[in-house]
Amino acid sequence: MSLIASAQIPLFVKTLMGLEEVLADELKSLGAKDLHIGKRGVSCVGSEETLYTILIHSRIAIRVLVRLDHSRIQNESELYDWVKLLNWPEHLSLKHTLAVDVVTFHPEMTHTVFLAQKTKDAIVDRFREQYDMRPSVNPKDPDVRINLHISNDGEAHIALDASGRSMNQRGYRQKTGKAAINEVLAAGLIAMSLWDPETPFVDPMCGSGTLLIEAAMMAKKRAPALLNDNFGIKRWLQFRESLWHRLIRDAKREERRDVDWIYGSDEDPRMIKVCEQNIKSARLTRNIQLSQKPFQKIWIPKGSGVIISNPPYGTHIGEKKQLKAMYEKLGSVLRYKAKGYKAYFITPDRDFKKVMPMIHGKIFNVMNGSIPCEYISYSIGPKK
Repeated sequence: MSLIASAQIPLFVKTLMGLEEVLADELKSLGAKDLHIGKRGVSCVGSEETLYTILIHSRIAIRVLVRLDHSRIQNESELYDWVKLLNWPEHLSLKHTLAVDVVTFHPEMTHTVFLAQKTKDAIVDRFREQYDMRPSVNPKDPDVRINLHISNDGEAHIALDASGRSMNQRGYRQKTGKAAINEVLAAGLIAMSLWDPETPFVDPMCGSGTLLIEAAMMAKKRAPALLNDNFGIKRWLQFRESLWHRLIRDAKREERRDVDWIYGSDEDPRMIKVCEQNIKSARLTRNIQLSQKPFQKIWIPKGSGVIISNPPYGTHIGEKKQLKAMYEKLGSVLRYKAKGYKAYFITPDRDFKKVMPMIHGKIFNVMNGSIPCEYISYSIGPKK
C-alpha cells in the first residue's frame, strides 16, 4: 500500500519561529492528530483528505512535508546507501523532474550542496539500475521536491514537499514596504491575538496591507488556496484530482461576502497606493475600508475589537528620538479612542514597551525575516 493511500500519513508542517503553538492549534482544527510541537514546525499525522485540507486552508504553514523514512547516519556514504534503498518509483516516474533541499545541523556533514548531490545520486541510481534510465533534475521548478533534514546527532528524515513552494506566497502582494511582514507571519500574529473575526480589526499604520488582507481573509473564511493553489502535490503520481476539486468546491461554499469591518490607514500616500493594489489583487476591495490619514485621526468603531500593527522603527539616534515621540502619541490616541480594544504591535525596538504609555501584557518572541522582534499585547481600558 502506498504512503499517501495509508490511513495516517506522517507529516511535518513547517512555520516561522514563534508561531509553532498557533500552527498546532490550526492543524488540530483541520483534522491533524498526534501533534508534537518542535522548532519551527509541528509533526502530526492525518489522512489524505487531511493533508489536502491543510494545504488548502492553512494560513500559518510555510511548507507541508510528507515524511517517507528516517535513519541515523554519520557520513555521506551511509546517506547514499539509505536513500537508495527507498522505493522512489512509487513517488516519481522517469518523466518527473526532481530537486533536493537540505537542512543539516550535523558537525561533520555540513555541505548542503554536496549532501543534496549525494541524495540526488542515490535516487537517480535507483532508477538507472531498475529501468536503465533516470529522471531529470530541475532545481527551480521540480515536479517533486524532496526535503532532507539531518540533526546534530545524525538523525536524518527524508520527506516529499507537498507544498512545493513557500505557502506565504498567496499571490496578492504586488509590492511591499520597508520591513514588511510576510503573509504567514501576519496570519500567525492575528491568530496569536485571539481576535474574534466577527469584531472590528484596525491597523492604523497599514503600510502595504498584509495584516489587513490576512484579517479580511480570515473574516471571510476564504481559504488561501483560493488565491493560489499551485502546490507541488498536484504533480505527484498519487495525486487525487477528484478529492482536491471536491475540497476546493467546499472551500468556495464556505466563503462569506458580507465582511466590512476591516479598517486600515496610513499617512503615506505612496503606501496607500501600494495597499490598494494589493487589496485589489486579493479581491477584497469591498471588504477593507482604507483611508489615507495619520494615526492621530484614525476612526475606531465603538465597542470591542483588535488593533494590530507593524509600526516603523529606526536605527539612528535621530530616528529613535522621533519614534519615541510617535510611540507616546500613538499610545495616547489609542487610550482615548480605542477603549475596550486589545492592541498588539510587532517591533524589533526593545524600547517600544518602555515609552508606550500603556501597561503591556504578554510579550511573544517572533522573527520578521531575519530580524528578532517582540509582539507586545495591550488591553485598552474598559468598555464604555
